[in-house]
Amino acid sequence: MVQGDNRIKMDEFKKIRTGVIGVGSMGQNHARIYNEVSKLIGVADLDEKQGKKVANRFGVKFYSDYKNMLKDVDAVTISTPTIYHKEVAKEVIDSGVHLLVEKPFADNSDDAKYILEATKGKDITLAVGHIERHNEVIKKARACIQNNEWGKILTISAKRFSSFPSRIRDVGVLFDLTIHDVDVISYLVGHKINSVFALGGKAKNNTYEDHVILSTQFDNGVIGSCETNWLTPMKVRKINITTDTCFVTIDYMKQDIKINSSSFHNLDSSNLYKSSMEVKQDHIIVDKTEPLKNEINDFLSSIINNREPLVTAEQGLQAVKVVESGLESIKSGDFVNIL
Repeated sequence: MVQGDNRIKMDEFKKIRTGVIGVGSMGQNHARIYNEVSKLIGVADLDEKQGKKVANRFGVKFYSDYKNMLKDVDAVTISTPTIYHKEVAKEVIDSGVHLLVEKPFADNSDDAKYILEATKGKDITLAVGHIERHNEVIKKARACIQNNEWGKILTISAKRFSSFPSRIRDVGVLFDLTIHDVDVISYLVGHKINSVFALGGKAKNNTYEDHVILSTQFDNGVIGSCETNWLTPMKVRKINITTDTCFVTIDYMKQDIKINSSSFHNLDSSNLYKSSMEVKQDHIIVDKTEPLKNEINDFLSSIINNREPLVTAEQGLQAVKVVESGLESIKSGDFVNIL
């Protein structure tokens, strides 16, 4: 897009009156970006101290009751604890306001379906905040896969590790972290997950699972794997893709991609030790942009252009179904089919 087009888009964004419901760890970042690119009207939070702190930072109004904000805005982000997404989304939709619901879309598939159905027949944009879809490395990987640059995908595995987040009190690691990679690998593979099998436990958390390995089977035969925990004292965010021509490593945080391939020379089956292997590595570095800003720009653009956002409610629902089935698999010890 040329600079002039960007200026036109930004001018249009500035006309959209926005707000954020829930300004904790993630919500306050939504407010920061809305303040940069749109007309941020205000923020709402049950925690008056936190809400006023964020409102004062951006010079906007604080609402102790989010319902009072809905008459003043065109679009909002819902970044409340997941258990309140259904209740808050219903009020937002009934008010005719566009909404971006932070992931997970809901804490169960029934609530996710309810939110989705509530928008049917209404001129309302509903996006789900799967932020990693908006990471430039994932956009680039998707393009390479669609252009068949890396060959046929055989397996795709994700690793996402963190220390325990004190901000999370209402879901386990499957709904908080694994759901990111479930959505991303589905997006990259471009097919539906048919079944899942999961193993996990509660090493340090008595209420929710804090370490999980989730295996997925896609309808085109690709096998996916998501290894996630809240136990590792360092942040890891990576995806590996094995194809019939190469091995690809994607680093979300560094925003780079490494494509590895090899060939053997002087191959002697009687003395494999002396056989030489030539390794080739291509390195792709994308333009580094903030994924959350890409997400919000996509949401606002979908409102202006009356199009679907990058992550639709249907896709948000599907991700919820998969991790929900993962919980069922951990309890039962069996494979669970995704309907």
